[in-house]
Amino acid sequence: MINSNKSILLATVIVAAIASTQVYGQETGFSADMDSRLTYEDNILRATDANAISDTSLVVVPELKLGGILGKQRFTATYAGEYANYFDNSDVSYTDHDIRLRADFDHSYRFTSRFDLRYKNEHEDIADSNNIFNNLGEFNTFSEKQVAGKFIYGRHSSLGQLELGLSYTDRDYDNNEQEFRSFERNLASLGFYYRVAPRTRLLAEVIYQDYEYSSDTNVIDRDFEYLIYRVGVEWALTNQLEGTVKIGYQDRDYALDTLNDIDGLSYEANLDWELNTYTAIGLLAKRESIESSVESTGGFLRTTFGVSVVHGFTELTKIEAEIGYSEDELVFGIVADRQDERRYATFGVLHDLRAWVEVGANLSFEGRDSNVELANYKVNSINLTAKISFN
Repeated sequence: MINSNKSILLATVIVAAIASTQVYGQETGFSADMDSRLTYEDNILRATDANAISDTSLVVVPELKLGGILGKQRFTATYAGEYANYFDNSDVSYTDHDIRLRADFDHSYRFTSRFDLRYKNEHEDIADSNNIFNNLGEFNTFSEKQVAGKFIYGRHSSLGQLELGLSYTDRDYDNNEQEFRSFERNLASLGFYYRVAPRTRLLAEVIYQDYEYSSDTNVIDRDFEYLIYRVGVEWALTNQLEGTVKIGYQDRDYALDTLNDIDGLSYEANLDWELNTYTAIGLLAKRESIESSVESTGGFLRTTFGVSVVHGFTELTKIEAEIGYSEDELVFGIVADRQDERRYATFGVLHDLRAWVEVGANLSFEGRDSNVELANYKVNSINLTAKISFN
């Protein structure tokens, strides 16, 4: 875990960044959004049918952003929160905080850089986990500190562009006996983009990640290195069609020989298509390796596909729909044959009461089907939403 010297250094850098934004910014801008939703769910903790608990919750999600400019340099401070209150099961209520400071430097026509400092204290969506929880009384929570930098040679419009990314992340889980999942991660990435047409670029990227887990909270050594090599293409053929497709190889190598290493195909694809003024379609496909949330085990493969549609009936009213499917191949230890299939679907209506007020309602379904019966769950929810924007 991050030691006291690292914590002091991180705090010092954050204070300095805030001071530079407030004192030296020649121009500033403030914006605020406030999302809220009233939700009824019939399985709030994603347990089996026999252990399902239903409840109604009120969730408020504020986002505040302050920006400053000094010459060609830009500074941004952002706060995003999420405050949830469950009416019948107050222990499940949570409060999330996400604070980010960002600085963009324009050193010359060819060279730019970006630096991010981030602190999060959040709950974990149970749908993101492969663990089996049938006796939880609250969501898993964690705190996370992250320092990241990106160095870019060449502009987006240039014939070629080179990007180097570096980051350090420290995440600590602090409840539900999840402390064994706490880790430190060092990440380095290198990407090269080459323009072959005015609206099309080829790309090649390498991403290296090194995970280190605390020996104090783990029975075994779960440390590993994770490498991804991919090539691809990004395009914006017209103002209506744009996307990115990447395909390559991934290799997750554990320090402990008894944990199953994972290697093979890796891909990621995103497509946004505006059929006309009122209708837009989004497509998603992804194959990735994810760290397991089951103690003393390695990672697993997840393949995901999704489709989303937005259609406006009028300038003020639109519908949104989304469906998705993912398959988890759990390739570790004593449950090596476990297969999970996840499905989700949403359908809703949004209406602009004013230019700065949007209200809506939607229905959603989420489910996990597994050959391990205790891992099965399904949840239906009804949501009433409201969003207020101040710009």
